Amino acid sequence: MERILSREEIAELLSAVHGGDLPAKTEEPSPSQAGERRITRLDLVSQQGPRHYKLENLDLTLDAFARNFGISLTNRLQRSVAVRRDGIEVHDFDAYLDQLSGREALAVIRLDPLRWRGLIILSENLSFYIIEHLLGGVRDSGPILPGRPLTVIETNLLRGAITDACLDLDKAFHPLENLECSVVKIESSPRLVNIVPADAAVLALRFSVSGEFRTDGLTLLIPQAAMEPLKEKMRARNAAFPETQDRPWQLHLEQEIKQMDIGLSARLTTLNLTVRDILNFQEGDVLDLGCTVNAPLQVLAEGQKKFLAAAGAHQGKKAVRIIGRAGLNGPT
Repeated sequence: MERILSREEIAELLSAVHGGDLPAKTEEPSPSQAGERRITRLDLVSQQGPRHYKLENLDLTLDAFARNFGISLTNRLQRSVAVRRDGIEVHDFDAYLDQLSGREALAVIRLDPLRWRGLIILSENLSFYIIEHLLGGVRDSGPILPGRPLTVIETNLLRGAITDACLDLDKAFHPLENLECSVVKIESSPRLVNIVPADAAVLALRFSVSGEFRTDGLTLLIPQAAMEPLKEKMRARNAAFPETQDRPWQLHLEQEIKQMDIGLSARLTTLNLTVRDILNFQEGDVLDLGCTVNAPLQVLAEGQKKFLAAAGAHQGKKAVRIIGRAGLNGPT
């Protein structure tokens, strides 16, 4: 516990301050003595930088889109192209646009019946690769990048490939939602693609596109709020593969299985004998089967015991009558 000053000590201290013998406050060290201290701003409301996003079964939907778009791009360019899902991140919309160079192809797309619009972003390398081959280019080492934004003619050339991506997106989301995706416009300036408020969170669904050139990027930007209505469908166990979609194929299999040929055999019992005993068999030998005369026969389907039967005759031929299922006690 600190000592409490007396009245005389307080009076002496005040007179020393007024007289200049004691400074009123200590001097702060200079920046060179204490070192420069940088203040970092902490925003408790919005998070800075990319964040990872987890939504059940979303990866299955994205893999389906990547597979379908790879086929569509291969057919359009007449060259082998593979599309692969890379990752899912969450960004603030304006922060993500600030990362772009301004030479990408930015396609604003409708995501009906979802509330918000989305964005398909083709990297500069991928955009000029598609344009060059659509115009008959044969360069396999990669396109020559002019280092400028896309022109109106070049963006119109990319519209067909982006339309294919919209159709493939519809197919990928079909088990979850009857999505009707379409191209609204294609821009090269990030300032002209304000699909959501600047501070809104968006999902950056990144894909890598590879072929006869180095791997380049494609990004699908969807507002996080647009995915909220699909959470329950994503979480459902059968959301990715609904029963209604597989029902026709199931019925077809059931019909075909009913037409298959199955081999049936009736067996009374089995014996375990040595090879010596079998070689010594003579005409007239009697084998003890170890069962009674009225013991039921076992009916086997492709070697598997299925039924019990009684031996008899029908229309002058040997026959068996099913009296129960194998494994049950007594006939049924």
